[in-house]
Amino acid sequence: MMQLTKTNAEGLSHEYQIVVPVAEVSSRISDRLKELQRTVRINGFRPGKVPISILRQRYVKSVMGEVLESVVSATSQQALKDEGVRPALQPQIEIKLFEEDKGLEYVMRVEVLPHIESPDLKKLKFTRMKVDTTDEEVESAVKRLAERNRAFSEVKRKRKSRIGEVLVIDFNGAVDGKSLENARGKDFSFSLGANNFLPGFDEKLIGAKAGEHHTVNIALPESYPDQSVQGKEAVFEVDVKKHLEPKEIKIDDELAKALGLEDLSALKEATRGELERGYNAQSRTRLKRDVLDAFAETHDFEVPNGMVEREFEGIWLQIEQDMKQTGTNWEEDESQTEEEARAEYRGIAVRRVRLALLLSEIGRENNIIVPQDELNQAVIEQARRYPGKDQEIFDYFKSDPEAISGLHAPIFEDKVIDFIIEMSDISEAEVTLEELYRNPDAPELDGQSFRNKEDAKRSRKDSKGSPKKNSSVKGTRSKEKSSSKVVSD
Repeated sequence: MMQLTKTNAEGLSHEYQIVVPVAEVSSRISDRLKELQRTVRINGFRPGKVPISILRQRYVKSVMGEVLESVVSATSQQALKDEGVRPALQPQIEIKLFEEDKGLEYVMRVEVLPHIESPDLKKLKFTRMKVDTTDEEVESAVKRLAERNRAFSEVKRKRKSRIGEVLVIDFNGAVDGKSLENARGKDFSFSLGANNFLPGFDEKLIGAKAGEHHTVNIALPESYPDQSVQGKEAVFEVDVKKHLEPKEIKIDDELAKALGLEDLSALKEATRGELERGYNAQSRTRLKRDVLDAFAETHDFEVPNGMVEREFEGIWLQIEQDMKQTGTNWEEDESQTEEEARAEYRGIAVRRVRLALLLSEIGRENNIIVPQDELNQAVIEQARRYPGKDQEIFDYFKSDPEAISGLHAPIFEDKVIDFIIEMSDISEAEVTLEELYRNPDAPELDGQSFRNKEDAKRSRKDSKGSPKKNSSVKGTRSKEKSSSKVVSD
């Protein structure tokens, strides 16, 4: 029988001293040696007849390691159960004494989950934004589809190339006279002005003609895969093989058939459905944000510091990766210092952890679970992202509880949010497209979210002819990017 003593309790941080008597430790060691006796084979002894004394000489260190792990696991879990606390993270264990003839003594430090008062969901009131999909928006989306699927033809009379046209080139890049790996290609097509190659590369070729040779000097970005040449000047030898110009856009049945649909009417119908799905998804995103904002305003309970630190580290790692990819640093950022940014993002981490704990408590109290088949489907979706590595992906998730937790969390979160919305008093409000896609953190100008509809359209990107649920601007740091496995706000 273990002896449990609480030695410290400050806020959510608890410390316990746990003593396991000699008899318990000795008994477990003896039991493990007897288990080994049935399976271990040693020359000179019949199976199952190796003396315990011989086994003790050979295996006592490994056996004591196994016993220590099992006893600490069992007694620490029992201690938490006896104390009626739920740990926020894995307890920290410090072994003070462990000998067969003296027993086991250790200290367990643990941050516990706070007591959380769940809100009365039936008293909550929220507004769901609703947007009607107009014929004008459908026509605009179809036009954008046509532009993205526009055909090109070779320029018949040799002339200078222009932005929006396509060059087909052979190229070879070098730094200090040495060819760059993965910086050569044949029959490479790229659109002038799209800037989808190295930054500034296509600008140097605007005006190039078919049949010409060009030498392009360009500084490699700090995000270039080969770190040894990042920031250095590269020389590209380029042969322009073809010059293509876009054909006239035709929005007709042939366009629809090229996109796998029966006719133009079917294309418009499919586009309308895609737009509506995008609007509905954005409406849910805004409603979810309203729910989380309301909870953040009405709940201010203490949160475990360890969870906050882990969340902040994830956020900060993402910030550093983004800055590296964009070649920016804190010295160049005039909006805030690194110290100010750390304080701001730590506050965001606190918010996320607090909301995560609240959603988790609501889910727990209302028996919200993620069915195994949905979790299995999430694993399958991950495997589809890596063709040919299916078994490797399955084995990874099977062996790593943290990885499975990362898949479980967003599914669970969505289920809890859906439950909250279902239980709350939800009214609907007709809004404009501009209002639906307006950043809720952005200040309004003269009471308007955007100056006009075109501003609103430029604020998001298209996907299959419809606005995406979320958009980001390359080179900026997003405070809404979450590394949390529990909640994204």
